Amino acid sequence: MKFFPAVLALCVVALSCGCKSTAVAESTAPKLQLQWHLASEKPLPGFVDMSNLEVVKGGGKLWVAPEPILRLSDISNAARSNSGDKFLYLTVKVSSRSGLQSDTGSHLRDLLALMFKGKIVYVAILVAPLSQQMIVRVGADGISEAQADEIIQAIRDSGGGK
Repeated sequence: MKFFPAVLALCVVALSCGCKSTAVAESTAPKLQLQWHLASEKPLPGFVDMSNLEVVKGGGKLWVAPEPILRLSDISNAARSNSGDKFLYLTVKVSSRSGLQSDTGSHLRDLLALMFKGKIVYVAILVAPLSQQMIVRVGADGISEAQADEIIQAIRDSGGGK
Protein backbone atom coordinates (compact mmCIF):
# COMPACT_ATOMS: atom_id res chain seq x y z
CA MET A 1 0.00 0.00 0.00
CA LYS A 2 2.96 2.33 0.58
CA PHE A 3 3.93 1.89 -3.08
CA PHE A 4 0.56 3.07 -4.45
CA PRO A 5 0.68 6.71 -3.21
CA ALA A 6 4.11 7.02 -4.83
CA VAL A 7 2.77 5.69 -8.13
CA LEU A 8 -0.24 7.98 -7.90
CA ALA A 9 2.01 10.94 -7.18
CA LEU A 10 4.12 10.06 -10.23
CA CYS A 11 0.96 9.94 -12.36
CA VAL A 12 -0.06 13.40 -11.19
CA VAL A 13 3.44 14.76 -11.86
CA ALA A 14 3.50 13.15 -15.31
CA LEU A 15 0.12 14.69 -16.16
CA SER A 16 1.16 18.17 -15.07
CA CYS A 17 4.50 18.13 -16.90
CA GLY A 18 2.86 19.09 -20.19
CA CYS A 19 1.34 22.25 -18.69
CA LYS A 20 2.98 25.63 -19.32
CA SER A 21 2.20 26.86 -15.84
CA THR A 22 1.56 24.70 -12.81
CA ALA A 23 -0.34 27.59 -11.17
CA VAL A 24 -2.82 27.54 -14.05
CA ALA A 25 -3.10 23.76 -13.90
CA GLU A 26 -3.78 23.84 -10.15
CA SER A 27 -6.41 26.56 -10.37
CA THR A 28 -8.44 24.78 -13.07
CA ALA A 29 -8.04 21.24 -11.70
CA PRO A 30 -10.87 19.92 -9.52
CA LYS A 31 -9.92 19.72 -5.84
CA LEU A 32 -11.55 16.33 -5.30
CA GLN A 33 -9.69 13.22 -6.44
CA LEU A 34 -12.04 10.89 -8.30
CA GLN A 35 -10.69 8.34 -10.79
CA TRP A 36 -11.66 5.09 -12.48
CA HIS A 37 -8.96 2.45 -12.93
CA LEU A 38 -8.98 -0.90 -14.67
CA ALA A 39 -8.56 -3.64 -12.07
CA SER A 40 -7.93 -7.38 -11.88
CA GLU A 41 -8.19 -10.21 -9.37
CA LYS A 42 -4.92 -11.55 -10.81
CA PRO A 43 -1.55 -9.78 -10.85
CA LEU A 44 -0.89 -8.02 -14.15
CA PRO A 45 2.30 -6.26 -15.26
CA GLY A 46 2.37 -2.71 -13.90
CA PHE A 47 -0.78 -3.11 -11.80
CA VAL A 48 -0.55 -2.18 -8.11
CA ASP A 49 -1.59 -4.66 -5.37
CA MET A 50 -4.55 -3.20 -3.46
CA SER A 51 -5.56 -6.41 -1.66
CA ASN A 52 -5.33 -4.95 1.83
CA LEU A 53 -8.24 -2.53 1.26
CA GLU A 54 -11.60 -3.12 2.90
CA VAL A 55 -13.46 -3.12 -0.44
CA VAL A 56 -11.97 -6.52 -1.26
CA LYS A 57 -14.26 -8.74 0.77
CA GLY A 58 -13.57 -12.31 1.86
CA GLY A 59 -9.80 -12.07 1.60
CA GLY A 60 -9.82 -11.58 -2.18
CA LYS A 61 -7.03 -10.00 -4.16
CA LEU A 62 -7.22 -6.84 -6.26
CA TRP A 63 -4.65 -5.21 -8.52
CA VAL A 64 -5.26 -1.78 -10.05
CA ALA A 65 -3.79 -0.12 -13.15
CA PRO A 66 -1.68 2.90 -12.12
CA GLU A 67 -3.15 5.15 -14.83
CA PRO A 68 -6.85 6.04 -14.61
CA ILE A 69 -9.05 5.64 -17.67
CA LEU A 70 -11.37 8.40 -16.42
CA ARG A 71 -11.00 11.33 -14.02
CA LEU A 72 -13.32 13.83 -12.39
CA SER A 73 -12.23 16.36 -15.03
CA ASP A 74 -13.77 14.04 -17.68
CA ILE A 75 -17.25 14.38 -16.11
CA SER A 76 -19.58 17.21 -17.18
CA ASN A 77 -22.63 16.54 -15.00
CA ALA A 78 -23.74 14.51 -12.00
CA ALA A 79 -27.27 13.78 -10.83
CA ARG A 80 -28.97 11.42 -8.43
CA SER A 81 -31.71 9.20 -9.80
CA ASN A 82 -35.23 10.56 -9.42
CA SER A 83 -36.76 7.15 -8.82
CA GLY A 84 -36.51 5.11 -5.64
CA ASP A 85 -33.24 3.43 -6.66
CA LYS A 86 -29.99 4.79 -5.31
CA PHE A 87 -27.66 5.65 -8.18
CA LEU A 88 -25.46 8.55 -9.16
CA TYR A 89 -25.50 9.24 -12.91
CA LEU A 90 -22.34 10.86 -14.25
CA THR A 91 -22.26 12.30 -17.77
CA VAL A 92 -18.92 11.94 -19.57
CA LYS A 93 -17.67 14.97 -21.51
CA VAL A 94 -17.91 14.61 -25.28
CA SER A 95 -14.13 15.05 -25.60
CA SER A 96 -13.51 12.01 -23.33
CA ARG A 97 -16.09 9.61 -24.76
CA SER A 98 -14.18 7.93 -27.60
CA GLY A 99 -11.15 7.19 -25.40
CA LEU A 100 -13.34 5.79 -22.65
CA GLN A 101 -15.29 3.62 -25.08
CA SER A 102 -12.07 2.26 -26.56
CA ASP A 103 -10.47 1.60 -23.17
CA THR A 104 -13.50 -0.14 -21.68
CA GLY A 105 -14.50 -1.96 -24.89
CA SER A 106 -11.21 -3.82 -24.91
CA HIS A 107 -11.67 -4.89 -21.26
CA LEU A 108 -15.16 -6.37 -21.16
CA ARG A 109 -15.75 -8.68 -18.17
CA ASP A 110 -12.79 -7.08 -16.41
CA LEU A 111 -13.09 -5.04 -13.23
CA LEU A 112 -13.31 -1.26 -12.97
CA ALA A 113 -12.38 0.32 -9.64
CA LEU A 114 -13.63 3.73 -8.54
CA MET A 115 -11.05 5.55 -6.43
CA PHE A 116 -12.25 8.37 -4.22
CA LYS A 117 -9.63 10.43 -2.38
CA GLY A 118 -7.01 7.74 -3.02
CA LYS A 119 -9.09 4.80 -1.77
CA ILE A 120 -11.09 2.23 -3.68
CA VAL A 121 -14.75 2.72 -2.79
CA TYR A 122 -16.52 0.75 -5.53
CA VAL A 123 -15.65 -2.09 -7.91
CA ALA A 124 -17.82 -3.08 -10.86
CA ILE A 125 -17.59 -5.57 -13.74
CA LEU A 126 -17.51 -4.06 -17.22
CA VAL A 127 -20.35 -5.70 -19.15
CA ALA A 128 -20.47 -3.16 -22.00
CA PRO A 129 -18.21 -0.39 -23.29
CA LEU A 130 -18.75 2.90 -21.46
CA SER A 131 -18.93 6.17 -23.31
CA GLN A 132 -21.66 8.67 -22.42
CA GLN A 133 -22.63 7.85 -18.87
CA MET A 134 -21.22 6.23 -15.76
CA ILE A 135 -23.62 4.86 -13.15
CA VAL A 136 -22.43 4.41 -9.57
CA ARG A 137 -24.50 2.72 -6.86
CA VAL A 138 -25.07 4.81 -3.73
CA GLY A 139 -25.65 3.09 -0.41
CA ALA A 140 -24.58 -0.14 1.28
CA ASP A 141 -23.16 -1.73 -1.90
CA GLY A 142 -21.64 1.41 -3.37
CA ILE A 143 -20.38 4.84 -2.43
CA SER A 144 -21.78 6.63 0.60
CA GLU A 145 -24.38 9.40 0.48
CA ALA A 146 -21.72 11.86 1.65
CA GLN A 147 -19.33 10.78 -1.12
CA ALA A 148 -22.10 11.21 -3.71
CA ASP A 149 -22.77 14.72 -2.40
CA GLU A 150 -19.05 15.61 -2.58
CA ILE A 151 -18.81 14.33 -6.16
CA ILE A 152 -21.87 16.31 -7.26
CA GLN A 153 -20.52 19.47 -5.62
CA ALA A 154 -17.02 19.02 -7.09
CA ILE A 155 -18.47 18.69 -10.60
CA ARG A 156 -20.62 21.80 -10.08
CA ASP A 157 -17.60 23.71 -8.73
CA SER A 158 -15.46 22.70 -11.73
CA GLY A 159 -18.09 24.10 -14.09
CA GLY A 160 -18.72 20.76 -15.84
CA GLY A 161 -18.97 21.62 -19.52
CA LYS A 162 -18.72 19.55 -22.66
